[in-house]
Amino acid sequence: MKQPETPEEAVPEDAVKGIHNGPPGPLLRIVKDQRVAFVLVGGANTAFSTGLFIAIAWLNPGLPSPVVLSIAFVVSLIAVFFVYRKLVFRVKGHFWLDLGRFTLVNLTMFFTNMALLLVAHEVLGYPQIPSQLAITCVTVIINYFGHKYFSFRRSPESVSPKKATEESTT
Repeated sequence: MKQPETPEEAVPEDAVKGIHNGPPGPLLRIVKDQRVAFVLVGGANTAFSTGLFIAIAWLNPGLPSPVVLSIAFVVSLIAVFFVYRKLVFRVKGHFWLDLGRFTLVNLTMFFTNMALLLVAHEVLGYPQIPSQLAITCVTVIINYFGHKYFSFRRSPESVSPKKATEESTT
């Protein structure tokens, strides 16, 4: 494979394998490694979501944990979908399919989070905020694999190096 002349001509190795179909996102022009970019965006979203969880919990101390978690989840889900799509994966098309898959991965983690938080805080009596912080560490790792190989995946026939390069110019 010849070396691209410009960053716009560069096609991620994953695109050739059919995992993604876009050129490197703007963040990848700085970071160069999609895993690192994914973790940076995920980390920022996790910090945002966790901060939102803490703020809601502090402002509404009587609000049940599942309600606090639900509010933080919905707000951060919508925000991070667009950020991953535009800055990290640069996929085009299949908007609703991507959003559905993205939501499915996140809902799986949401219900896992909720179950663990209910057990930790409501049943075992551990403090709400430290429990949520510990659970977040586990779910971040699982989310990486879900989004990398499911949410933004493209079939090999819909992705070719030529097509990915052409889409970068549009």
